[in-house]
Amino acid sequence: MRQEPQILILTADYGEGHHQVSKVLQQSLIRNGYSEVAVVDLFREAYPVLNKIIRFLYRQSSHAASLGIPYYGWIYHLTNRLPMKGKIAAWMNSLGGDRLKKIILQYQPEVIIYTFPFGSLPSSEALSAIRPRTAVVITDFDVHRRWLFAKPDHYFVPASDVKEAMVRQGVPESRITVTGIPVRESFYDAAMIGSSSVKEADEHVILLMANVCGTLQSLSRLIGKLLLLSGVRIQVICGRQKRWRRRLAESWVDDARVDIFGFTYQLHVLMSSACCVITKAGGVTLSEAIQAGVPIFILNPFLGQEKENALYLQRKGAAAVAFTIHDLVLQIRAMISSEPIKQSMMNGLLAARQKTSADHIVRHLFPEASPLRRGGI
Repeated sequence: MRQEPQILILTADYGEGHHQVSKVLQQSLIRNGYSEVAVVDLFREAYPVLNKIIRFLYRQSSHAASLGIPYYGWIYHLTNRLPMKGKIAAWMNSLGGDRLKKIILQYQPEVIIYTFPFGSLPSSEALSAIRPRTAVVITDFDVHRRWLFAKPDHYFVPASDVKEAMVRQGVPESRITVTGIPVRESFYDAAMIGSSSVKEADEHVILLMANVCGTLQSLSRLIGKLLLLSGVRIQVICGRQKRWRRRLAESWVDDARVDIFGFTYQLHVLMSSACCVITKAGGVTLSEAIQAGVPIFILNPFLGQEKENALYLQRKGAAAVAFTIHDLVLQIRAMISSEPIKQSMMNGLLAARQKTSADHIVRHLFPEASPLRRGGI
């Protein structure tokens, strides 16, 4: 009997997107018969205290940006201009290297998949007998230079435009495959759920991600402005922001047009019944909305990959970007009242959709992959 290959997925916990992609890939690998899959948060393993500080700063970056201090965006663009062979780039490339050596020796992986822009594999005599294949799954529609530091055997990218941009930066075309960003399987079925569900003709459900606003006050103001639109219902997703959920529920308890949710595993169902979603511009969340076929509205994306993601999808006609609440409400009113505008956005979403990305990646890495292998066939 052939021994199952060890597969190592390296990720980081700065936002939920990287971890979500890692879990989706892990599930796809297991579904296709590869059970020996480990997901490792490299920076948490290598620098536990520093990692907590960075995570805190990352979580606060949206609020800081709303106050006019977009430090995350400054760092993003500064590091994107680093020379590939400079000293700072070399230092960044080495981060986590010592811990990664130990992880590789522990797991002896045949394949290493990056879902976060780490550096290349460390060189070491101890690792000379272990020569894993490496792959990078890019989780944004913008290619930050750090994604190129790893120099893997293969890249899996969200769109053909991303592939073309990487080729212009010197990556061989043969090492890049367009797959889309892996999302949970339920989102691939969400568009069909939406088309088959019965909706109230006079009610427009607006799905609002609470984290689009840096403060609870601005979120409440946004809800109030949206309720001025005719025939709308607002469904607010607070995620793990328990305090926000409690405060919003208290504030809007007497308005039957407002539903407040915490963290939910039914996001695909809510998207499928919505006329649009107002969301941050993380690559994974945008990909979920694309697969669900729900028009996307993005409010004031902060500097960095979120702004680049937002502007990319706006150019493709799959999203509308507003930098004020006033403009956002006007855009949604126009979409609700104009079938041509709505259809144009739906066409943009359809053009951006990809088939099951995770399975595509697995089949590329393991051409023999088949769900039949689960039964030992």
